[in-house]
Amino acid sequence: MGFRGCVVITMLSCLIAAAPAAAATPITEHLNACPAYASDSGSKDLRICTGQVPSFDGSPLDVDVTLPTTGGDKHPLIVMLHGFGNNKREWESRTAEGDDADKYHWNNKWFADHGYYVINYTARGFETGSPSAPYQPNTPGGTSEALPDGTIRVKSREIEVKDTQYLAALVADAFPDVDPNQVAVTGGSYGGGESWVQASQSTWTFPNEHDSSLPVLQLQVSVPKYPWTDLAYGLAPNGHPGGPLGEDLYESSTGRPDSPTGDGNPIGVTKASYISGLFAVGNLRGTFEEGQSRTTGSEGPVNIPSWNTRLVGGGDPYTPEDAIVKQARRGLTEYRSAYYQDEGWAAQRTGRKVAVFSIQGWTDDLFEAVESFRMFKYLKRLDPRWPVEVAVADIGHSRAQNKPEQWQRLNRQAWQWMQSHINGSHEQETTVSSQPTLCANDGEADRNDTAAEMLTARTPEELANGTLTVAVEGGKTLTNASGADDRDNVRTDPITGGIDSALTGGGGPCRASTNAPSATRFTAFSEPLPAARTYVGLGHVELPYTFTGTAGTVAARVWDVGPDGTTLLVTRGVYRIDAPAYDSLAGTIRLPLYGNHWPLKPGHRLRLDLQEADTPTFRFNNTPNTFNFTDPKLVLPTRQSGDTTVAAAGG
Repeated sequence: MGFRGCVVITMLSCLIAAAPAAAATPITEHLNACPAYASDSGSKDLRICTGQVPSFDGSPLDVDVTLPTTGGDKHPLIVMLHGFGNNKREWESRTAEGDDADKYHWNNKWFADHGYYVINYTARGFETGSPSAPYQPNTPGGTSEALPDGTIRVKSREIEVKDTQYLAALVADAFPDVDPNQVAVTGGSYGGGESWVQASQSTWTFPNEHDSSLPVLQLQVSVPKYPWTDLAYGLAPNGHPGGPLGEDLYESSTGRPDSPTGDGNPIGVTKASYISGLFAVGNLRGTFEEGQSRTTGSEGPVNIPSWNTRLVGGGDPYTPEDAIVKQARRGLTEYRSAYYQDEGWAAQRTGRKVAVFSIQGWTDDLFEAVESFRMFKYLKRLDPRWPVEVAVADIGHSRAQNKPEQWQRLNRQAWQWMQSHINGSHEQETTVSSQPTLCANDGEADRNDTAAEMLTARTPEELANGTLTVAVEGGKTLTNASGADDRDNVRTDPITGGIDSALTGGGGPCRASTNAPSATRFTAFSEPLPAARTYVGLGHVELPYTFTGTAGTVAARVWDVGPDGTTLLVTRGVYRIDAPAYDSLAGTIRLPLYGNHWPLKPGHRLRLDLQEADTPTFRFNNTPNTFNFTDPKLVLPTRQSGDTTVAAAGG
């Protein structure tokens, strides 16, 4: 249903007058008269209502509500959640094309033109700045940083999750043509993590429980983009497997999904450069919660900066865990991560299930592919026909290329999923799909950077049909300082490695090695590959070892070395040893890799680096130790069938 200016004003007036006396103030009293914003595409103009809307606890949020531009008696509702440090404008556009990539046919204009009401709001604790792109409408900018309650809680299910549900209920209550049974949620990164948590609640009862005049909404679809599902693991991967038997690398996690405190595996290796950058952005554009808020929910008072100070600033040892480490573990799992919402998922098992289409990046060094694989496997265990699908590509946070053609393909998949389920989510057979990482600076003249080459399979593991093993002769004794002299540390860092073109091999899209030797890291080169193989999946490094100490870090990097010496980063991984609480002093570890979908050509070699110090990407381990290993194996899943082994020598 389209709105004309006078109709909108009349509608708002009627709705305000009709509001029951005992109910919360209608959202329309906080919104303007929905002015029009011209569309560059020549299609119908957008009408966007803007205002400072009190949330469930009275803390004001800066909200935009885009009205549908197409007709019908009932309209679906979608909430679009922005990334950390961004604001309500991130998913707003005056054209359906947006940025031609991530926002292509995935923005408020696109959804409004397809009959949706769209909510874009600035998350609690952040300010709204000016438009950052020319395609974004210049709606009035407010703030969601109203102290003492308007603080950043990092998507607590007790605060930000309730904000989203409450705003959605206010809109559904104020606009009678919103269908409360057709609700969707989507978001990227920070908003993607929340989108996954929201999916654990198929029925949004909180607003009605808070205010009985508000409707109960039915969430049908969630589309998280480059999200987390275990925030503790995303920020500090430990490399330890998860799953029912604790043996599954595709379900690596901080703890068991049924643990209310996130216990099960050790605290991992903190991603120092990313976390430092995120905290700088949070302090610049908002205010972190430091126990000052009056609204805490069942989690109780938390101090987010203290978690950072302890886990990143303090570092090892983490065992035995002190009060701050325990609070951070519980907070980043049970209160902020979909993997630990076991009660919500169990409630859907025998009823209607939220349909989730999760988009993850192979080359995303913040939230790796395992974040979506973990939930896919978890939900498929609950019900093999759970409507959950995963799509992986060279997209997401740094060091991803985010090519427009890959994003446009992904958004078409997501839109088809939305259309299939918005009228009622339903069980079905689903797949995992993958697009390859293709580098223009690979030293090859025959590259095809726009090739689709999309693969599909029933599970993440079934993307591959065989393995490529690099069997290395040799070993080394590492200490906590091993690798500190590696010139590739800065070059491969997702933050600092992208600042100076010299660090990324002359400005190429994929990170290139300096090819400078390091005396303290371990490096091995395979023999040239006899035939083409496509690496697709996670993969791992098998390390027979003996260990002396209480805590240690083992970091791995895998490179593709062309015949001309061009050396590009394929994948990486990290494992944190915590002995004797979680790891033995001798045995064999499987260090999981982030994974990739990478074509390996005949005549190319693989290079494996192993070290303890991989800074600034990972926090330096301040605990003295020795890690002695021999004859490591690099095992990569391949699309081609059969198990191929190539020899290598290292030192």
